[in-house]
Amino acid sequence: MREYRFQATPETVEALRQLRGAWRGMMVAEHSVTVVLQDQRAVRIQCDTAEIESLFDAYRLQADIEDAEGMYGVPVEAFANGNNDIVLFSGVTWSEPQGTVRAEGMTEGSVMHFSGHPGQLTETAEVACVTTDAFVIAASDGSGVLIRTGLRPGSVEVERNPEKVRAFLVDRGYSAA
Repeated sequence: MREYRFQATPETVEALRQLRGAWRGMMVAEHSVTVVLQDQRAVRIQCDTAEIESLFDAYRLQADIEDAEGMYGVPVEAFANGNNDIVLFSGVTWSEPQGTVRAEGMTEGSVMHFSGHPGQLTETAEVACVTTDAFVIAASDGSGVLIRTGLRPGSVEVERNPEKVRAFLVDRGYSAA
């Protein structure tokens, strides 16, 4: 198997650390999420793409700090006081040869691409790329928000439903203990 890495840069990690502070609001779009901080800055999160090999792309989350002048967003009360915590998660994208996985319409020599967490990577994978595909921000009251790469290439998904955030954490093997 050929293995690659396309994980968060130090600049992204530093930008995401700012989410520990007090929030003024959040703006969600298909290709980005912007968290407006109380200190007049904003953290913009989007999907970053890399062509790892021909016809094999990988996606990671990227974050930048911007000036938030004139930005407000929808208030997210649980995060307004700061003292938030953030946990980054690794994902993996891989390809399987045509003979390993059968699907209708596949031609000889074709491959299928899969995405999941590292524990789902199969032994028959030909190419794999480890990425930073998600993170969870937890407020001091225990509520959380999951931000991850979307199913649609280049998209970003936001999940605030506690049951779905909890299911994600369990699936990724995360335990706060």
